[in-house]
Amino acid sequence: MFFQADAQADSTQTTTSADQQVALTTNVNTTSQNANYQNLNQSTDNQQDTTQANTQTAVAGANDGVNLNDQDVQQANSKPVVDTNPSFSTNQYNVTATPVSSSNGTNGAASLNTSGLSSWDINFLNSIHEGALNGWRQYGVLPSVTAAQAILESGWGQSGLATQGHNLFGIKGSYNGHSITMPTREVYGGRSVYINDAFRAYANNNESVQDHGRFLAVNSRYHNLLWQTDYRTVTHLIQADGYATDPYYASSLNAVIERYGLTAWDREVAEINTGNIDNLSVIGNQINIRGWHASDSYNGKMHHFIILLDGNTGKELYRTEVPGDYRQDVQNVYPNADISGWGGFNLNIPYSSTFAGKNIQVVSRYTYNTNGEINGGKDLFFNPVSLNANTGYLDNMSLDAKTGTINISGWQAADASLNKGYHFIIIYDGSKQVELGRFLVESGSRDDVAKAYNIYGANKSGFSLKLNFNPALAGDQIQVISRYSDSQNGEGNYVDYWFAPKTFSENRGNMDYFAVKGNQLRVTGWHAADQSIAKPYHFIIIYDATTHREVKRQMVESLSRNDVQKVFPNVYNDAQSGFDLTTTLDPSLNGHEIRIISRYSDAKNGEGNKVDYWFNPVKVTIR
Repeated sequence: MFFQADAQADSTQTTTSADQQVALTTNVNTTSQNANYQNLNQSTDNQQDTTQANTQTAVAGANDGVNLNDQDVQQANSKPVVDTNPSFSTNQYNVTATPVSSSNGTNGAASLNTSGLSSWDINFLNSIHEGALNGWRQYGVLPSVTAAQAILESGWGQSGLATQGHNLFGIKGSYNGHSITMPTREVYGGRSVYINDAFRAYANNNESVQDHGRFLAVNSRYHNLLWQTDYRTVTHLIQADGYATDPYYASSLNAVIERYGLTAWDREVAEINTGNIDNLSVIGNQINIRGWHASDSYNGKMHHFIILLDGNTGKELYRTEVPGDYRQDVQNVYPNADISGWGGFNLNIPYSSTFAGKNIQVVSRYTYNTNGEINGGKDLFFNPVSLNANTGYLDNMSLDAKTGTINISGWQAADASLNKGYHFIIIYDGSKQVELGRFLVESGSRDDVAKAYNIYGANKSGFSLKLNFNPALAGDQIQVISRYSDSQNGEGNYVDYWFAPKTFSENRGNMDYFAVKGNQLRVTGWHAADQSIAKPYHFIIIYDATTHREVKRQMVESLSRNDVQKVFPNVYNDAQSGFDLTTTLDPSLNGHEIRIISRYSDAKNGEGNKVDYWFNPVKVTIR
């Protein structure tokens, strides 16, 4: 009998001898981080207990790998698995900020007369608030009229048109090719009639609000009502311009505006005091603050100050007068403000421990005083931005079977690394939650990181480490922690970045040849497994899959397989993974299905700690 095939692992069986059951190690292929996809992780200081006094120095470019700490390895060996899903860091990086309130301190329905309104009605008002304000900012449509139209025409967002098509204003036609047909009441010759007509359909209410402003702005017959600040003038014009056929449309809008005090939203945009922080981040050794502040409370005799506060305590950290940094984009949006385009600012200040790790709140102030104290003009408070950016990426964490080392490389950039001159790579067993070793590394140049991220130390954020493979690294979820510390032993004040765990548990094999001649079986193949480390005894086990019992095991010599090493260079023992066994089969096995199991063990009898690879069953004929 002759059989040759690419047999695959099957982990559904266990071997059983007369006195013992042989445990099975399943084939596990662990997905590593994709080197082409950057999962930007966020740091957490002192996320786990990694206290360790023993440190080693990793020499850049050294051919020999560094070793794990023996004491920690022994400790890890004595611990059970306590976490099957270790946590890791996620992205912490933000450089922009909006004003504390983009609507001058109010929040939707909070500024209105909501007496007698249901929670649905109040939520509806909140849902259209910002869109109504933006309708004025972008197109000059008065917010109170926008809101009244949405209320009147959609029945507080509960009409069939609103619920089925998110059309709050009854605008007819189609939007991006989407429409919905609905019955509608029209007045012709003083007589009400109902007809079916096509109305625009939207994905959400916000889309409808935005399109409302655009609809009025692009239709020339409505241009007379744009940028008008008196709601009665606007409602009169919108009816006169033919927006609706109901002769009482304007008075209905006026009644809604007055009943709920919707002119409060008009007052929010009547006086412009808004802006944006486009960037607040560390570039090199400087904090860059770039943004703009448009205001109606300004004249040419005023001074423009930028003030930095501790966002948590409110303590002032810095103030300086800034020159105008002209912004044509802002001028285009706010052409009628007292200052808009020239309200841009772009300044750099030295990065120091005063700012590192803090939430920084920017205040833009127009004032007559040369010292920046309040005197006329307006302040604009922006939401705080944390100068605690912390991100990184593991470019490589792979086993080089040829050298027996794990090659680790990547980068970590952290604003809080200021004055933390020691860079450590910590190897951590995430499954058992124990540190296995820490290594002082030299931070390498990473111009690519500096181009992508405005974070302190980004241009010198790289690391690399060559770590000798160890049994403690096989099977468990191993994590790399990058740490900046102000202490030579890696303790003291530090900032960590925990990368996603990787499990070194590759287990691969192939049966190249299987043949029975008479009662002689010859089988050849290979078995490479990360968890074969420190398991020097290689066994081939013959298992009767018909009767579900082990019938023979024999120790074999692991043979050289350079072909396997070329195909699977990242699996431990790939170069010495081959086997070639000839043995006698008992005639009672005739017609039975036989499975070959390749096993690496640390015990001479094939028990102890072991890793198995089960090949597919083969039916044998013994003559």
